[in-house]
Amino acid sequence: MRFLSHKTWWALLATAALSCGGDSTSPVVGPPARLNAISDGNRSGTAGEPIPGGIVVKVSDASGHAVTGASVAFAVTVGNGSTSPRIAVTDAKGEATATWSLGTIAGVNEVVASVSGVTSQLHFSATGTAGAVASITITPQNPRLLVNVDTVRLTARGLDAFGNVAAPPSLAPRDPTLISVDPSGLVHVLRRGAGTYVIATAGAKTDSVLITVLAPGQSICTGAADATELSVGQVVTDVSGQGFCVHATASNTEYAFIPYYNAGTPNASTRVEVRGFGIAPLSLPSPIVFPVPSTPQTPPSLVPNDAFESQLRMRERTEAAIRLADPTSWRRPLRDLFPSRAATTAVPAIGDLLQLNSSSSNFCDNPTYRTGRVVAITDKAIVVADTSNPSGGFTDEEYRSIGVTFDTLVDPVDRAAFGAPSDVDNNGRALMFFTRAVNELTPSGASGVTLGFFYARDLYPKTTAPGPCVGSNAAEMFYLHVPDTGGTVNGNKRSKALVTTLTNGTVAHEYQHLINASRRMYVNGAGTNFEERWLDEGLAHVAEELNFFHASGKSPRSNIDASSFADPVFASAYSTYALNNTRRYAQYLARTESQAPIGFDSFDDDLSTRGAIWNFLRFTADHSAPGAESALWFNLVNSKTTGIANLTAALGTTPYALLRDWAISVFADDNATGLDARFQQMSWNLRSVLTGAGTSTPFPLVTRTLADGSTTTSTLTSYGVSFMRFSVASGQDALITVTSNGLQVPPTIQLAVMRVR
Repeated sequence: MRFLSHKTWWALLATAALSCGGDSTSPVVGPPARLNAISDGNRSGTAGEPIPGGIVVKVSDASGHAVTGASVAFAVTVGNGSTSPRIAVTDAKGEATATWSLGTIAGVNEVVASVSGVTSQLHFSATGTAGAVASITITPQNPRLLVNVDTVRLTARGLDAFGNVAAPPSLAPRDPTLISVDPSGLVHVLRRGAGTYVIATAGAKTDSVLITVLAPGQSICTGAADATELSVGQVVTDVSGQGFCVHATASNTEYAFIPYYNAGTPNASTRVEVRGFGIAPLSLPSPIVFPVPSTPQTPPSLVPNDAFESQLRMRERTEAAIRLADPTSWRRPLRDLFPSRAATTAVPAIGDLLQLNSSSSNFCDNPTYRTGRVVAITDKAIVVADTSNPSGGFTDEEYRSIGVTFDTLVDPVDRAAFGAPSDVDNNGRALMFFTRAVNELTPSGASGVTLGFFYARDLYPKTTAPGPCVGSNAAEMFYLHVPDTGGTVNGNKRSKALVTTLTNGTVAHEYQHLINASRRMYVNGAGTNFEERWLDEGLAHVAEELNFFHASGKSPRSNIDASSFADPVFASAYSTYALNNTRRYAQYLARTESQAPIGFDSFDDDLSTRGAIWNFLRFTADHSAPGAESALWFNLVNSKTTGIANLTAALGTTPYALLRDWAISVFADDNATGLDARFQQMSWNLRSVLTGAGTSTPFPLVTRTLADGSTTTSTLTSYGVSFMRFSVASGQDALITVTSNGLQVPPTIQLAVMRVR
């Protein structure tokens, strides 16, 4: 098939018209060759409003004849405005018309008009100007002129409906005998001991700000707020940003002002400006000295490589979306999904050799098989050792001992909290594969060590849909680190005692992931709608803590402190199951303004987030009704929803009020006598645990210090919190005022004040 050019097409049309008896005197109209502007190319208008007359262009052929039926495209290239229609057809005069609404942001707007066959384009420019004043802003809010201050400058702006700066307001004092205001907004004191409003007027809009002029001897809080004397440990919430007044009768008092950002969305941020008037210098508090344990804490030297686990969880969720997330596909009986699954599958015998895919870099494809020998079988575990493991590793009896620990501690604790895992291989056991493949994941001398992992790949059917997943081992299983006393793998030496300790903690953590994933896939009807990573990791850290409680003999809500390290049983259980939780929490304490328990997105599980979500979940359990803790863990795992929606369903209410109380507890817990239980972390005295004995290690919480007459600014991300310490001299008042981004604080900024000592 041949395609005709524009010129040939128009010539054929003209010839056809003549052959059919057309008027030979009518001009022959050719294809579009010219595009001319009928309307002005440079205009102005009100932001967000249509330009009067819109845009009009004309399309002509090479001889200047109007072209009818040509399509003209109008494209907005500058500004956030719009045209309608975006493509207009020329009329009998060859003209195309479009309305043009300017963008809502004052400034330059541009539209480009073009027509097929014409290389040149037309550019139309318009300047959007601010519309009528819709609101007025005045800063600072409620300024106070102290006895040694005679002037303050007000900044007033008139804003249109889109926030563009419009006509500047005029300023006038309601009481011209107290103050004067010049056209630039500079306020001058004329007399003292009173307050008056300055009225800002622009068009039909007005607003005002209270100016307070203090006289010698007046309280700093005069005209702002009633003075409040707090008792030690008292917390006042829902404080107004317009002003909170603290009165002190004692000397060397310490308070904290606590802004919290209850954003409601996971990735917002805002700025908070806190001003203190009448603030006294804050003396350093006397250090809290904790009992010196006779048996010092001996943490393991290896730190888990949490980034590796994050990559696994991300790959699981990515693959789940690719392979089939429809939950109905997972509701078939296991015997249909796993055809090789006999009605009663024989448990392998000790000495049997198994071929197991050990690849962690691939999901279902390109499996890397290792030969494993069954070295122990217990009631709930099948322990398999890679035949290529370094020499000098665990004996069969030592492997069996690890299996027995799983039987008697990890399995019953995790099952009781979260529910039983699936049983895709029909043997009632978890497979524990000790393989040098895990050791190989840690480069020589790396600070973060991959200790072991669970991989949801192994829960997929090997040959049937959904899937199939050829690399699946079709078993509930863990991949675990092995001893390497000679440093055979990458030069990293690992003693048997260290690997034993780390294995038990790793399995406690990974078993929650296994239970969570398998119950969603095969029990709860959620399919591969896996939990968001921040909450999944938080629950895995809860699993570690629950195993710690059972291994140490301690109980929740017992306010565990550093004195417990004198007990070697406690110290061992802490190092095995609890140490990494408190390490991650310490990382959160250094970043409370920018980090929170709730992830910024469904994949957020960095160390600070992990530390915060573990601590928040523990706080939530401690503040639940007696006997309700187990139901909380079970409901969070046995859910079809994820993230905030899952938390809300498990709690029976949104978590936002608890999140605010928890944020206050981060500073308040074990930091003052007489503290309301609402702000206590009942299970742990982490100020004691994280500092150990004495003052050699300071508590890692980062705080700010308010200074008299100055502004302290912090940027808070969603659910972030700041702790601003200050003091008030004996017999004096101090006033705290707050703005957010220079304006009155919105309801999402929640303010509290606490007296520490």
